[in-house]
Amino acid sequence: MSANRDYFLYRDFQSRNILLRNGQPFFVDYQGGRKGALQYDIASLCSTPRPTLPPELRQDLLNHYLDALGQYVKLDREAFTRHYYAYVYVRIMQALGAYGFRGFYERKSAFSCKACRTR
Repeated sequence: MSANRDYFLYRDFQSRNILLRNGQPFFVDYQGGRKGALQYDIASLCSTPRPTLPPELRQDLLNHYLDALGQYVKLDREAFTRHYYAYVYVRIMQALGAYGFRGFYERKSAFSCKACRTR
């Protein structure tokens, strides 16, 4: 709760919402946007369950984000990173909750484990 939350938070920052045109990124699907912490969106992108990103690429993406962000805001990388990993945890818990709801309650096989489908 101590992370600064006065920034635009995309809230659905994932690879399928990033489009490229002539090598330049464009972002779509802003309806969930609101004020929030800068760590949330990069945690969303790097901790998504699909596609699986190797740990090295996750770290490269985080470092690139921090380098770019540092051009626009005063940045304490250590503090940012400490909050970042808390947001990664939040995003993982959100994904588990969503997958559990879709698989267990809605019975969507793509979101459930084999044991859950046989009950």
